[in-house]
Amino acid sequence: MSTPCPEPMELFQWLDGEATTNRVRQLEAHVADCPRCRRELAAQQHLVARLREPPKSPDERDVQAVMARIRAQPPLPRARWKPVLSAGLAAAFMVTLGVMVWPAGRETSLEPFAARGGGLAPSLHRHVGVDLLSAGQPSVLLRPGAVLSPATPLFARYRNLGEAPAFLLLFAQDAAGELHWVYPAYLTPRDDPRSIALPPSVRDTPMPEAVVLDGPAAGPLHVFALVTAEPLRVLDVEALGEGLGKGQLTEALLLARWPEAAVTHWTLMLEEAP
Repeated sequence: MSTPCPEPMELFQWLDGEATTNRVRQLEAHVADCPRCRRELAAQQHLVARLREPPKSPDERDVQAVMARIRAQPPLPRARWKPVLSAGLAAAFMVTLGVMVWPAGRETSLEPFAARGGGLAPSLHRHVGVDLLSAGQPSVLLRPGAVLSPATPLFARYRNLGEAPAFLLLFAQDAAGELHWVYPAYLTPRDDPRSIALPPSVRDTPMPEAVVLDGPAAGPLHVFALVTAEPLRVLDVEALGEGLGKGQLTEALLLARWPEAAVTHWTLMLEEAP
Protein backbone atom coordinates (compact mmCIF):
# COMPACT_ATOMS: atom_id res chain seq x y z
CA MET A 1 0.00 0.00 0.00
CA SER A 2 1.50 3.34 -1.03
CA THR A 3 1.95 6.03 1.60
CA PRO A 4 0.04 9.32 1.21
CA CYS A 5 1.91 12.26 -0.28
CA PRO A 6 3.39 14.63 2.32
CA GLU A 7 2.36 18.26 2.50
CA PRO A 8 4.70 20.68 0.61
CA MET A 9 5.65 22.34 3.91
CA GLU A 10 6.88 18.99 5.22
CA LEU A 11 9.14 18.64 2.18
CA PHE A 12 10.49 22.11 2.87
CA GLN A 13 11.17 21.16 6.51
CA TRP A 14 13.09 18.16 5.23
CA LEU A 15 15.19 20.38 2.95
CA ASP A 16 15.75 22.81 5.82
CA GLY A 17 17.07 20.04 8.10
CA GLU A 18 14.11 20.16 10.49
CA ALA A 19 12.68 16.65 9.91
CA THR A 20 13.51 13.75 12.23
CA THR A 21 15.82 10.97 11.04
CA ASN A 22 12.97 8.44 10.83
CA ARG A 23 10.78 10.88 8.91
CA VAL A 24 13.64 11.65 6.51
CA ARG A 25 13.93 7.94 5.68
CA GLN A 26 10.16 7.74 5.07
CA LEU A 27 10.23 10.82 2.83
CA GLU A 28 13.22 9.54 0.86
CA ALA A 29 11.44 6.23 0.24
CA HIS A 30 8.21 7.98 -0.79
CA VAL A 31 9.89 10.49 -3.13
CA ALA A 32 11.81 7.69 -4.83
CA ASP A 33 8.47 6.15 -5.95
CA CYS A 34 6.36 9.30 -6.44
CA PRO A 35 6.97 11.50 -9.56
CA ARG A 36 4.63 14.20 -8.26
CA CYS A 37 6.58 14.64 -5.02
CA ARG A 38 9.89 14.51 -6.89
CA ARG A 39 8.73 17.47 -8.99
CA GLU A 40 7.59 19.36 -5.89
CA LEU A 41 10.89 18.67 -4.14
CA ALA A 42 12.89 19.80 -7.17
CA ALA A 43 10.85 23.02 -7.39
CA GLN A 44 11.51 23.75 -3.71
CA GLN A 45 15.24 23.06 -4.12
CA HIS A 46 15.36 25.49 -7.04
CA LEU A 47 13.52 28.18 -5.05
CA VAL A 48 15.68 27.77 -1.94
CA ALA A 49 18.88 27.94 -4.01
CA ARG A 50 17.68 31.13 -5.73
CA LEU A 51 16.62 32.79 -2.49
CA ARG A 52 19.95 32.02 -0.83
CA GLU A 53 21.95 33.91 -3.46
CA PRO A 54 23.63 36.79 -1.59
CA PRO A 55 22.59 40.34 -2.56
CA LYS A 56 25.13 42.56 -4.27
CA SER A 57 26.90 45.07 -2.04
CA PRO A 58 26.07 48.70 -2.86
CA ASP A 59 28.74 51.10 -4.05
CA GLU A 60 29.29 53.49 -1.16
CA ARG A 61 29.88 56.46 -3.47
CA ASP A 62 26.52 55.91 -5.20
CA VAL A 63 24.78 55.59 -1.85
CA GLN A 64 26.25 58.80 -0.46
CA ALA A 65 25.46 60.74 -3.65
CA VAL A 66 21.82 59.65 -3.66
CA MET A 67 21.29 60.26 0.06
CA ALA A 68 22.80 63.75 -0.29
CA ARG A 69 20.36 64.56 -3.10
CA ILE A 70 17.42 63.27 -1.08
CA ARG A 71 18.37 65.38 1.95
CA ALA A 72 18.69 68.46 -0.29
CA GLN A 73 15.26 67.95 -1.86
CA PRO A 74 12.29 69.94 -0.47
CA PRO A 75 9.20 67.87 0.45
CA LEU A 76 7.50 66.58 -2.66
CA PRO A 77 4.27 68.47 -3.38
CA ARG A 78 3.07 65.59 -5.51
CA ALA A 79 4.31 62.34 -6.91
CA ARG A 80 5.14 61.97 -10.59
CA TRP A 81 1.97 60.51 -12.07
CA LYS A 82 0.23 60.12 -15.36
CA PRO A 83 -3.50 59.52 -15.79
CA VAL A 84 -4.14 55.81 -15.94
CA LEU A 85 -7.24 55.95 -18.12
CA SER A 86 -7.78 58.50 -20.86
CA ALA A 87 -10.53 58.76 -23.47
CA GLY A 88 -10.08 55.99 -26.00
CA LEU A 89 -6.85 54.73 -24.44
CA ALA A 90 -6.67 52.46 -21.39
CA ALA A 91 -2.90 52.76 -21.25
CA ALA A 92 -2.47 51.47 -17.73
CA PHE A 93 -5.67 49.55 -17.12
CA MET A 94 -6.01 46.69 -14.67
CA VAL A 95 -6.75 43.39 -16.43
CA THR A 96 -8.67 41.05 -14.19
CA LEU A 97 -7.33 37.54 -14.69
CA GLY A 98 -9.52 34.49 -14.59
CA VAL A 99 -8.06 31.06 -14.06
CA MET A 100 -4.37 31.13 -14.87
CA VAL A 101 -3.01 28.12 -16.77
CA TRP A 102 0.66 27.58 -15.92
CA PRO A 103 2.97 25.46 -18.09
CA ALA A 104 2.32 21.86 -17.14
CA GLY A 105 5.74 20.78 -15.98
CA ARG A 106 9.00 22.21 -14.76
CA GLU A 107 12.24 21.17 -16.40
CA THR A 108 14.05 21.19 -13.08
CA SER A 109 16.23 18.20 -12.27
CA LEU A 110 16.48 16.76 -8.79
CA GLU A 111 19.80 18.05 -7.47
CA PRO A 112 21.55 17.19 -4.23
CA PHE A 113 20.62 19.55 -1.42
CA ALA A 114 23.39 20.94 0.74
CA ALA A 115 22.53 20.82 4.44
CA ARG A 116 22.28 24.19 6.09
CA GLY A 117 25.38 25.53 7.75
CA GLY A 118 27.43 28.66 8.05
CA GLY A 119 25.87 32.12 8.01
CA LEU A 120 22.17 32.27 7.19
CA ALA A 121 20.75 34.83 4.81
CA PRO A 122 17.95 37.10 6.11
CA SER A 123 14.64 35.27 6.34
CA LEU A 124 13.07 37.27 3.49
CA HIS A 125 15.77 36.03 1.12
CA ARG A 126 15.29 32.47 2.33
CA HIS A 127 11.50 32.33 2.35
CA VAL A 128 10.02 34.78 -0.20
CA GLY A 129 10.38 34.59 -3.98
CA VAL A 130 8.71 36.73 -6.67
CA ASP A 131 8.44 35.87 -10.38
CA LEU A 132 7.47 38.27 -13.19
CA LEU A 133 5.20 37.03 -15.98
CA SER A 134 3.39 38.31 -19.04
CA ALA A 135 -0.32 37.54 -19.17
CA GLY A 136 -1.63 35.37 -21.98
CA GLN A 137 -2.71 31.86 -22.87
CA PRO A 138 -0.44 30.53 -21.60
CA SER A 139 1.30 33.08 -19.44
CA VAL A 140 5.08 33.39 -19.91
CA LEU A 141 7.68 33.51 -17.15
CA LEU A 142 9.92 36.48 -17.97
CA ARG A 143 13.68 36.23 -17.80
CA PRO A 144 16.19 39.12 -17.91
CA GLY A 145 16.65 40.22 -21.52
CA ALA A 146 13.12 39.33 -22.64
CA VAL A 147 11.80 41.60 -25.44
CA LEU A 148 8.25 42.90 -24.95
CA SER A 149 5.69 45.12 -26.60
CA PRO A 150 4.78 48.24 -24.53
CA ALA A 151 1.20 46.90 -24.42
CA THR A 152 2.17 43.60 -22.76
CA PRO A 153 0.18 43.00 -19.54
CA LEU A 154 2.50 42.14 -16.65
CA PHE A 155 1.75 40.35 -13.40
CA ALA A 156 3.61 38.60 -10.61
CA ARG A 157 3.38 35.38 -8.68
CA TYR A 158 4.98 34.72 -5.33
CA ARG A 159 5.78 32.02 -2.80
CA ASN A 160 6.13 32.87 0.90
CA LEU A 161 7.48 29.92 2.88
CA GLY A 162 7.68 31.95 6.07
CA GLU A 163 5.14 32.03 8.86
CA ALA A 164 4.25 35.74 8.59
CA PRO A 165 3.09 37.95 5.71
CA ALA A 166 5.68 39.85 3.68
CA PHE A 167 5.01 43.06 1.75
CA LEU A 168 5.66 43.79 -1.94
CA LEU A 169 6.28 46.91 -4.01
CA LEU A 170 6.62 46.03 -7.71
CA PHE A 171 7.57 48.87 -10.06
CA ALA A 172 9.46 49.60 -13.26
CA GLN A 173 11.74 52.38 -14.45
CA ASP A 174 11.82 52.97 -18.19
CA ALA A 175 14.63 54.24 -20.43
CA ALA A 176 13.55 57.87 -19.79
CA GLY A 177 13.82 57.45 -16.01
CA GLU A 178 10.04 57.43 -15.40
CA LEU A 179 8.65 55.15 -12.66
CA HIS A 180 5.65 52.92 -13.46
CA TRP A 181 3.77 51.11 -10.69
CA VAL A 182 2.49 47.56 -11.02
CA TYR A 183 1.69 46.74 -7.36
CA PRO A 184 0.14 48.58 -5.67
CA ALA A 185 -1.97 50.57 -8.13
CA TYR A 186 -0.96 54.25 -8.02
CA LEU A 187 -3.70 56.21 -9.72
CA THR A 188 -3.78 59.78 -8.42
CA PRO A 189 -1.22 62.18 -6.90
CA ARG A 190 -3.28 62.26 -3.69
CA ASP A 191 -2.66 58.54 -3.15
CA ASP A 192 0.25 57.06 -1.25
CA PRO A 193 -0.70 53.36 -1.20
CA ARG A 194 1.03 50.76 0.92
CA SER A 195 2.84 47.62 -0.15
CA ILE A 196 0.78 44.59 -1.18
CA ALA A 197 0.63 41.89 1.52
CA LEU A 198 1.97 38.44 0.56
CA PRO A 199 0.39 35.92 2.96
CA PRO A 200 2.26 32.67 3.67
CA SER A 201 1.93 30.27 0.71
CA VAL A 202 3.87 27.08 -0.03
CA ARG A 203 2.83 27.15 -3.70
CA ASP A 204 3.29 29.72 -6.45
CA THR A 205 0.41 32.18 -6.00
CA PRO A 206 -0.46 34.57 -8.87
CA MET A 207 -1.58 38.11 -8.17
CA PRO A 208 -5.21 38.57 -9.25
CA GLU A 209 -4.53 41.44 -11.69
CA ALA A 210 -2.21 42.16 -14.59
CA VAL A 211 -1.13 45.69 -15.50
CA VAL A 212 -0.26 47.42 -18.78
CA LEU A 213 2.27 50.21 -18.21
CA ASP A 214 1.30 53.79 -19.02
CA GLY A 215 3.24 54.82 -22.17
CA PRO A 216 6.69 53.53 -21.18
CA ALA A 217 9.69 54.73 -23.21
CA ALA A 218 11.18 52.18 -25.60
CA GLY A 219 14.47 50.64 -24.59
CA PRO A 220 15.66 49.00 -21.37
CA LEU A 221 12.96 48.54 -18.73
CA HIS A 222 14.19 47.85 -15.21
CA VAL A 223 11.61 46.05 -13.06
CA PHE A 224 12.09 45.74 -9.30
CA ALA A 225 10.34 43.59 -6.69
CA LEU A 226 11.02 45.13 -3.26
CA VAL A 227 9.93 42.76 -0.47
CA THR A 228 9.98 43.95 3.15
CA ALA A 229 8.89 42.61 6.52
CA GLU A 230 6.82 45.76 7.17
CA PRO A 231 4.78 47.70 4.59
CA LEU A 232 6.31 50.67 2.78
CA ARG A 233 4.62 53.49 0.85
CA VAL A 234 4.82 54.31 -2.85
CA LEU A 235 6.21 57.77 -2.10
CA ASP A 236 9.14 56.18 -0.24
CA VAL A 237 10.39 54.87 -3.59
CA GLU A 238 9.26 57.94 -5.52
CA ALA A 239 11.42 60.10 -3.23
CA LEU A 240 14.43 57.89 -3.91
CA GLY A 241 13.79 58.23 -7.66
CA GLU A 242 13.48 62.01 -7.35
CA GLY A 243 16.89 62.07 -5.67
CA LEU A 244 18.38 60.48 -8.78
CA GLY A 245 16.73 62.87 -11.23
CA LYS A 246 16.67 60.89 -14.47
CA GLY A 247 19.32 58.51 -13.16
CA GLN A 248 18.75 54.78 -12.91
CA LEU A 249 17.61 53.07 -9.73
CA THR A 250 19.66 49.98 -8.93
CA GLU A 251 19.33 46.98 -6.68
CA ALA A 252 22.31 48.27 -4.66
CA LEU A 253 20.65 51.65 -4.04
CA LEU A 254 17.40 50.04 -2.90
CA LEU A 255 19.29 47.77 -0.51
CA ALA A 256 21.26 50.73 0.82
CA ARG A 257 17.95 52.43 1.67
CA TRP A 258 16.24 49.26 2.96
CA PRO A 259 19.06 46.86 3.98
CA GLU A 260 16.74 44.20 5.40
CA ALA A 261 14.69 43.98 2.18
CA ALA A 262 14.80 41.29 -0.49
CA VAL A 263 15.17 42.81 -3.98
CA THR A 264 14.71 41.08 -7.34
CA HIS A 265 15.66 42.96 -10.51
CA TRP A 266 14.75 42.16 -14.13
CA THR A 267 16.13 44.11 -17.10
CA LEU A 268 13.72 43.75 -20.03
CA MET A 269 13.70 45.41 -23.46
CA LEU A 270 10.64 47.32 -24.70
CA GLU A 271 10.07 47.60 -28.43
CA GLU A 272 8.98 50.83 -30.11
CA ALA A 273 5.20 51.30 -30.02
CA PRO A 274 3.61 50.57 -33.41
